[in-house]
Amino acid sequence: MQLRLASALIVLTLALGVTGCAQRIGGTAVAGAQKEVSETTSSKKPTSTKSTAPTTTSKSSSGSGDVKIKVEKKTTGYEVCEILKPADIAAAIGGKASGSGCVLSTENPYAVVSEIIGFADDLPADKKALEVGGNTAWQIEDKEGGCKVVIMLTDDPKAITPAYVVEVLEVDDIDSCGIALKLATLGFERLPNA
Repeated sequence: MQLRLASALIVLTLALGVTGCAQRIGGTAVAGAQKEVSETTSSKKPTSTKSTAPTTTSKSSSGSGDVKIKVEKKTTGYEVCEILKPADIAAAIGGKASGSGCVLSTENPYAVVSEIIGFADDLPADKKALEVGGNTAWQIEDKEGGCKVVIMLTDDPKAITPAYVVEVLEVDDIDSCGIALKLATLGFERLPNA
């Protein structure tokens, strides 16, 4: 049990460290060995102001198909680690919640909860499709009993981190997916609209 908890905390620390350093970079990402010249090069052609991105449907970078956005939320400009409060965690799981920032834990039952604005890439094939607040979402349960809910906040292809992610890592036997969905829904409602 201690080894599983230590592994979970290491994964959360790494995930939070990666998303905390995200920065928007100009240009267009190109797959494979192709290269694309940035608009800031010596090209003398005027740049077009017409958008080439589709406006009615969009694809997520997870390759999961169309992303439905009913309520677009901001992905920057607020402190994500203050969306869920210890009282919210305690009410959802039971027991006493402790910690601060993006990772909180409870005692009796023992669980660890994290929240981030992150990526929606590399979602596993066995994810469960959901809808939260009218937006596309996915539930991902791991083999250890932990569960993650990923809610798309925007279909803007330029957004670096377009999803709100809440993960519940269980140490004691709890309904991690039910709790993750409840907390993700609460957090999503609190996020500022775009």
